[in-house]
Parts: sequence; C-alpha cells; structure tokens
Amino acid sequence: MNSTMPEQIELKDAEQDQEIALLKHKVEQLGENVEALLERMNQRVELVHERIDKTENKIKELDNELRGRLRKAEMWIAGAGAVIAAAVTIIGIAVSVESKEMNYGINGSAQQEILLQFPSDEHR
Repeated sequence: MNSTMPEQIELKDAEQDQEIALLKHKVEQLGENVEALLERMNQRVELVHERIDKTENKIKELDNELRGRLRKAEMWIAGAGAVIAAAVTIIGIAVSVESKEMNYGINGSAQQEILLQFPSDEHR
C-alpha cells in the first residue's frame, strides 16, 4: 500500500503538471489573442481618426468656399445698391431740374401769372 501511494501521488502530480502546462498554454494563447485584438482595435481607431481628420479638412474647405461665396455675394449686393442709389439720385436730379424748368423758377411752385398791360401811347 505504501508503494502505491507514492505512485498515485506521482501520477496525480503528473496530471496536475499537464493541466498546469495546458492552462499556461491557454493563458498564453489568450494573451496573444488579446494583443492581436488590441492591435486590430488600435488600427481601427487610427482609421477612424484619419476619417475624422479628412472630414474636418473637408468641412474647413467647404466653410472657406462658403465664406468666399458670401463675400462675393455681399460685394455684388453692395455694388447693386450703389448703382441703384446713383440711379435714384440722377433721376431725382433730372426730375427736379425738369420741374423747375416748367415752373420757370417762380416761388418754387407752379402759379398762374397775370400779365398786366398798361395802355400805350399809341392807342391814345
């Protein structure tokens, strides 16, 4: 009985050593899998960051383009306003000059004039 007991202990030790070796191997594989997974995740994160950077650059380009278009539209509107103001001023001056010619410049308004004729020496 004593001789079987050390054999059983040795067998049990051998089984446990195999299980420990198997568990160590599984832990190493899990570690490698986790490292590979982390590497893939880091690559994906980098791709996402690249896409974000490209999107930000595109947004900046579109923003600059839009601002340029707005500036151009503002300049056209300001130019059109200046042309309209000049046209209104010229038309106002022309109408004012024309109305003064019709009024002959008398008191600034159209009034009826009465022409008085004094008897001349010829008719006497």
